[in-house]
Amino acid sequence: MAITKIMHMNSEKNRNPAQHLQNALEYIQNPDKTEKLFLVGSVNCLPETAFEQMMDTKKLFQKTNKRQGYHIVLSLKPGEGTPEIAFDMARRFTEEFLGDRYEAVYAVHIDKDHIHSHIVWNSVSLLDGRKYDYKRVTGSM
Repeated sequence: MAITKIMHMNSEKNRNPAQHLQNALEYIQNPDKTEKLFLVGSVNCLPETAFEQMMDTKKLFQKTNKRQGYHIVLSLKPGEGTPEIAFDMARRFTEEFLGDRYEAVYAVHIDKDHIHSHIVWNSVSLLDGRKYDYKRVTGSM
């Protein structure tokens, strides 16, 4: 049974507004946690340039402030699943949940006794510039 946690990333005062987003993308793609990046994938962007692509989308629609992105963690119990299964779950979840609207990076971490996946996505839609509304989505679940 997977345990899920969702966090939103706001712009931080006195810092680069998107620093939290950049830090999250760097953290989830840590080669020491992801089999040297073998367990990293993305939707609507490239993992290695995701931050720049997300910032380009924000600038295009003039939405570079406030909420920068979202971060979901999907954790399996110790001994449950394999890195490959967790990677497929993260990929399928990202593709189905976000579709073609948002840039996202997902990664599986295998550095703990439990396998867990991270998904980080842009708060701004690359299609129309609309901000992701987690209240609307979770309210309909």
